[in-house]
Amino acid sequence: MFKVLDVFPIGAMLSITLDGACETIQNGSRLIDKNGNVIVVNSVAMTRNDNPSDIRNSTTILVNKCEIEKGSELSIA
Repeated sequence: MFKVLDVFPIGAMLSITLDGACETIQNGSRLIDKNGNVIVVNSVAMTRNDNPSDIRNSTTILVNKCEIEKGSELSIA
């Protein structure tokens, strides 16, 4: 389960910061919200180069615009 920490619009896309063990999320991963909406990950942000293991705690993904809010919870579909 991943908690949405931040949502930031970038053109026709959304940058979403997720809290949780994110090492299994990769480009093309499918996430699902509590309403059953599927969100496809277009890109996973690079980990911080000063501590790459931080991806175990949180990461940022890029997805097509969708109805997702800060505080929402997502899981792997």
